[in-house]
Amino acid sequence: MMEHKMSVMGFALKLLGLRSHGCVELEKKLLKKGYNVESVAEVIEKLKRQGVLDDTQFGAELIRSRSRRKPAGKLKIRAELRNKGVSETIIVDLLKEYDGTELCRRAAEKKIGSLHGSTEIKKKKLEVFLHNRGFEWQDIQIVLKGFFQEGSDFENFT
Repeated sequence: MMEHKMSVMGFALKLLGLRSHGCVELEKKLLKKGYNVESVAEVIEKLKRQGVLDDTQFGAELIRSRSRRKPAGKLKIRAELRNKGVSETIIVDLLKEYDGTELCRRAAEKKIGSLHGSTEIKKKKLEVFLHNRGFEWQDIQIVLKGFFQEGSDFENFT
């Protein structure tokens, strides 16, 4: 039995070595691999006690990574964290510091150069793109106003 627990721990550490995981996500992968529920629960608890497995840290890393690579809004980040099994309490806490307007602006800056058509068409396409990225309407409106108002720096992007 002890040898089996070691293999559960070994596989868990291998997965964690590849990338950070949330508790629920790691548990699902271990169970899918065929390890029994008791062994998986013991390993998860041990990793949590050792500080190797921490949903708050995992969530913060995921948010940082997404913010750099592919900025997304609170709605999309919340759904992704929830999907990975992070508790609502942790999600609410992590998103308190989340600057949706700034990330929305950065996503718009990256996208706007590839848009074609009249100003009105570009504005609509950008609005849909930002909405699909999970940004909240008030952030989208602030960003669109900044890009499309008279005398804005929008000309630099066309």
